[in-house]
Amino acid sequence: MKKIDISTILASAIHESKNQVGTLLYQLQSLKDAISNNDANQKKIILIEESLKKLNDEWVEYLYLYRLASDGYDLHVDTFLLDEFLDDQVFALQPSAKAKNLELDYACDPSLTGTFDERLMTAVVSTAVYNALRFAKTKIRISATQKTDYLVISVEDDGQGFNLSDDQPEAFLEGNTGLGLYFAELSATAHVIDEVKGFIKKESSLSLGGANLSVYLPQPSADQTLSFK
Repeated sequence: MKKIDISTILASAIHESKNQVGTLLYQLQSLKDAISNNDANQKKIILIEESLKKLNDEWVEYLYLYRLASDGYDLHVDTFLLDEFLDDQVFALQPSAKAKNLELDYACDPSLTGTFDERLMTAVVSTAVYNALRFAKTKIRISATQKTDYLVISVEDDGQGFNLSDDQPEAFLEGNTGLGLYFAELSATAHVIDEVKGFIKKESSLSLGGANLSVYLPQPSADQTLSFK
């Protein structure tokens, strides 16, 4: 009998579960449209919807994580205007923030551009924001800056911040599975230019006072040939 590849089966199961969640979200939207905004159940439906969206994004993260860990993912890089990219992230995640009465915004130079895999970074940002929703008191901010040869995309909150002592496990981005931080790290290191890899940093937020997760992505110089691996 041929040996069963359990990892492939799990990946297929996750894909099927993700499709089922998508169907539930569609049905839930139909239910929202059928009732009045003043209906007492409207808020409950919104909370259920946001939980399903988070679950759907987690399935996407797990699929990418499987492909990254098994070298089965090919980067699809392009150059993006960060103002548009971050605006899209805030637009998609704003309902989840509002459901918890939290402010979500973004900040970057309007002319800043960066080269990266949009699908991976969208998944990383959404994972970081969903986890920040657990710790933020009033506000979460997504930002992007250029630092030397790196594009830096950060997610900050005004919660209690990281416990950076060596003997304390990190709660931020760990969730119940411990895969969030690992996924962010794999996504960053998948971006490589001339053997220079991306990386992540866990710091304290200077602007909001809470946690700050930053993803550093190497960028090509003007005279460099783009050669992501």
